[in-house]
Amino acid sequence: MKQCALCKQEKDFSSFHKDKNTKTGCSSYCRSCKQKKDKTYTKNNLYTEKKKILKAKWRSDFPERKKAHLEIYYALKKGLLFKQPCFMCGEKAEAHHPDYSRPLDVIWLCPPHHRQAHLITQ
Repeated sequence: MKQCALCKQEKDFSSFHKDKNTKTGCSSYCRSCKQKKDKTYTKNNLYTEKKKILKAKWRSDFPERKKAHLEIYYALKKGLLFKQPCFMCGEKAEAHHPDYSRPLDVIWLCPPHHRQAHLITQ
């Protein structure tokens, strides 16, 4: 039995999501409280109308970039392309497109080097 941190009720371990980072191996919140908490967070923070509008505007302003991102995603998923370490430092990397007209021709850069690359090209 475990007590939920939100509703303070004692519940069976099966009422909690698994969490390897805790001593008990279960989340602090029961499933129903976690669902309510996530719904409230999403409503208040994550998907505001302003963010939705900005995302839609970016997609309409840069369709070639969106298409290139999707092609990389599907190539990785199908195993046609493999993630590599950063070209500059060897850290965990993300795909950088020097030319969006060639979507699978990418350079693998870590986030700091990726930002630098975009600052140079602008």
